[in-house]
Amino acid sequence: MLREKVAIITDSCADVPEELAEKYHLFVLPMQIVCEDGVYRDGIDMTSEDIYKRLEKETPKSSTPSGADVEDLLQELVRQGYKKAIAVLLAGGLSGTVNQVRLLAEEFGGIEIAVYDSKQASIGIGGIAIQAAKYAEEGMEFEELKEKVERLIERTKVFFSIDTLKYLKRGGRIGKAAALAGTLLDIKPVMSFDEDGEIYAAAKVRSRKGVEKRLLQLMEDVKREGCPYNLMVADGGAAEEREALEEKLKERFPDYQAIYRTKIGAALSVHLGPGLLGAGIQYLEN
Repeated sequence: MLREKVAIITDSCADVPEELAEKYHLFVLPMQIVCEDGVYRDGIDMTSEDIYKRLEKETPKSSTPSGADVEDLLQELVRQGYKKAIAVLLAGGLSGTVNQVRLLAEEFGGIEIAVYDSKQASIGIGGIAIQAAKYAEEGMEFEELKEKVERLIERTKVFFSIDTLKYLKRGGRIGKAAALAGTLLDIKPVMSFDEDGEIYAAAKVRSRKGVEKRLLQLMEDVKREGCPYNLMVADGGAAEEREALEEKLKERFPDYQAIYRTKIGAALSVHLGPGLLGAGIQYLEN
């Protein structure tokens, strides 16, 4: 009996490094970035470094993947022989991508797709998509994969610190962290996503130097004993800090099964700006 082929789809806000997307055969939909001089596709013709430069003189906006890109991907899946797929996408509280893909997939009708709101961003989504792709490669059937993805969403927790809330506020993505917007300039908020996929303030740190320590403490606070896990680290223009954080994470959580590292892409950088540092953990079932 032939093994059921299941495609795993995500969007570019998952910030999955290209080499991991290729290794695990992930299909990535590029978000759109609207600038004064035109519309660009995240990770294809616009990088986070480009965004940091533009933020100094304009206010770019992010948008859902184009309908053409979604349709092209669905047609490609059919060409490759897929009849079923799972899409793990950016938090619905931040984007309409989940609803867009669900509607277009229903209209397309050539493939059965289960669409999930990851309730996360960046490597939080990426970690779920990568683990789902691993399960698919191991031969897990579609129905069991769907159950696994639902539990992965519940068991993935990411924390991140940003230098300023002004970009989140400017783009209207500030969520439940709005109360912090008027605080002192030297406060560095540490954010996370709640069960509804909305951003909230998990902690406040008085200086950049305290960010790493607070991230590690928050990770300890959600620790589950006796449960296998993957680790995640991310940065937005702060590679050295991310590398230092990764080493400390490995010391605190030495029994990890895998560690995923990435830098924030262009679409999320529109709302977060430079200077992001993040860490996450994903608990797996025994």
